[in-house]
Amino acid sequence: MICRLRSSILLLLLISVTPDSSAITVAADEIMQRVISGESVILDGVTVSGSLNLSGIEPRIVRREFVITDSEIGDADLSGVVFEGAVNLTGTRFDDLTFESAVFSQGAIFDQIEVSGDASFEGAHFKRDASFSGSRFSGAAEMNFTAFDDYGYFAESAFLGGLRISSSAFQGFADFYGARISGDFICLNTEFSDGAGFMSTEFEEDANFGMSSFAGYTSFEGSVFRGDANFALARFDKAVYFGDITFEGDAIFGLTQFEGLANFAGTHFLGDLNLNSARIDAFVLENTTFGSASRINLKGAEFRRLTAPWSQMKDHLLYDGATYLALVKNYQDLEWFEDADDCYYDYRREAQRRKPFGWGRIIDYLAWITCGYGVRPSYPFVWSIVVMALFGMVFYLGKGIQRQPVKENPERLREDSPAEGTPASLHESIYFSALVYLYSTSSLDFRPSGIYRYLVILEGVLGWFFLSLFLVSLGRVMIR
Repeated sequence: MICRLRSSILLLLLISVTPDSSAITVAADEIMQRVISGESVILDGVTVSGSLNLSGIEPRIVRREFVITDSEIGDADLSGVVFEGAVNLTGTRFDDLTFESAVFSQGAIFDQIEVSGDASFEGAHFKRDASFSGSRFSGAAEMNFTAFDDYGYFAESAFLGGLRISSSAFQGFADFYGARISGDFICLNTEFSDGAGFMSTEFEEDANFGMSSFAGYTSFEGSVFRGDANFALARFDKAVYFGDITFEGDAIFGLTQFEGLANFAGTHFLGDLNLNSARIDAFVLENTTFGSASRINLKGAEFRRLTAPWSQMKDHLLYDGATYLALVKNYQDLEWFEDADDCYYDYRREAQRRKPFGWGRIIDYLAWITCGYGVRPSYPFVWSIVVMALFGMVFYLGKGIQRQPVKENPERLREDSPAEGTPASLHESIYFSALVYLYSTSSLDFRPSGIYRYLVILEGVLGWFFLSLFLVSLGRVMIR
């Protein structure tokens, strides 16, 4: 009892020795003695001399408030300590800081702290709110295997040496609004049970969310990923918003599960977008932009609804036949029929280029130039105009069509009798060509002679062929 009274008196004397709080110095041993005595630690604007090490006390329990604000502490090791009261270290500066396996039974406030060295909260357990708003970590920050039972607040914090929170669990909302992470961000196999907010967060190096799960609404709106962003094997149970984001490196979502809406509207992809074998319920890629060398990988992906205009994807999609056909069906389900036709057309063109030379490639080539693989009705229409005009010019220049003289009984003229009359004019030759092309017949007022009789048969066959292609292609477009 006497020892406890002496410690209290000494600590009060140290605090009140001068009105200038910046000159107050408190020995780390005195703080430790107060903790051992079960008393509150409430200090503001002090300098703690010596290393603050509570990891060796027995029992490692701080029973009352632990408050050291706007102060300076060298090394602080509070590993394994159980804090039964509130913890507040707002504005305090540390060299190195360790709270490994510590337990915070009440709220823990680390707002605007500065750690010039490394900081570790690995294995710690925050049973109430944990706030790191505006804090600054110059070295590595370790929070692996850490449990946050309530709200985790990291807004406007700076992690200059990177942040690692792998295998951690956030039962409450995790808020990283405006945070800046200059080193690697490692968040493997971490659970966000109530969602997460990474709005306007800057990831200066690689960010790895692999195998993490997001059970609540999650948003990365306005964030910047300057390195690779890896979400491989991650799971989003509800809506996730990746809108207005810049991915300067690769965006990796291989084997990722999107059970709710995934909205990437207005996002910029300067690297590749990898959705290999992803499972997607609803995916929005409208108003997105891709770098000139960016590639989109949808191989093996399963998607129910992909809202992404073909004009944005066509120059970046990696070739995979099944993916193209799945996109065609997707556009048809969306009633984006022009996108469906354009996607199918580009698919057939790419498939044609990859085929070895042979009959298959020749047939594909004919299907392309004649009807655009059945999705371009304009192709056979233009061919029809060209063929009619071409044959009309041939008939005119070769004088192969003769205007017949008027006969009382023209049906008695023999087909092989010598041609009579004058050659048809240009417009008459084109008129004759159109009749042959459209109806496979000719007017009795005109008669082909010599080899031109065979050209008439050829034009009739071409007319039947191109008109059939035109009607089939047009019907395919109109019937839907």
